[in-house]
Amino acid sequence: MQKIKTKINSMRNEDLAIVGLRVVETIEKSVAEEVKNSLLFTQLIEVTNRFRKAIGPDDKEEKAVVTEKFNFRKQLFNNFYNFVFGLKQSKDPTVKAAATEVFSVLNMYGGKGFNNLSRSAHTQRYTTIVETLNQAEYTAAIAKLNVGDFLSELAEANTAYEASYQAIGNKRSMRMPSTDMRTEMNNALKAVTDEVKLYTLKYPTEANKALQNNVLQRIAEVYVPAPGSTKRMKTSTESTNQVSTTEVI
Repeated sequence: MQKIKTKINSMRNEDLAIVGLRVVETIEKSVAEEVKNSLLFTQLIEVTNRFRKAIGPDDKEEKAVVTEKFNFRKQLFNNFYNFVFGLKQSKDPTVKAAATEVFSVLNMYGGKGFNNLSRSAHTQRYTTIVETLNQAEYTAAIAKLNVGDFLSELAEANTAYEASYQAIGNKRSMRMPSTDMRTEMNNALKAVTDEVKLYTLKYPTEANKALQNNVLQRIAEVYVPAPGSTKRMKTSTESTNQVSTTEVI
């Protein structure tokens, strides 16, 4: 069996946090008063609470605001895109020519497949569209179509979305536990695990043996190495306690 220390050290932050919580709950439900009243156990509770807070989920209201700004930006672009596309059908050859010129930029960066891109890719493409259409060579066409407001609103919405997205990212990075906190969490969990083992050796009752087994099980059940592999297998419970590090807003 993989050593407990190695298991703890190899856990992801999210898994370590839930293991800490489970070990605390397991010990609190036991009859091992000496362990429950120990300094090491008190420290584990305190460190676990700080660690879990450090990797807590994003603020739901803030994420909702970012999503709202993303959808608003997308709607502005769609309105711009459809308006210029309609002007391509104009009977006025000068309007049609200007619309074709502007639409070529909109369609190049925001055409087919655009909605399937990541949100970061959306931001990059909106930025490119705004920068391109603000170049001197498109000034006459933008003026002819009277779509300067469309372009300005898209630029403002793009900036507003990016500012909100980065604000959440900054908060997320500040919440991530430092190396020292991770080490503190590792050590606290290992210390209490050792304490339970020593307590069971000192008082080898059936209840204490069960406590030791349960504590070890709380650690082992998070990752179960497959035969001949160190690949981690997560339980269904773990999957509901993850904090995604991918782009989710």
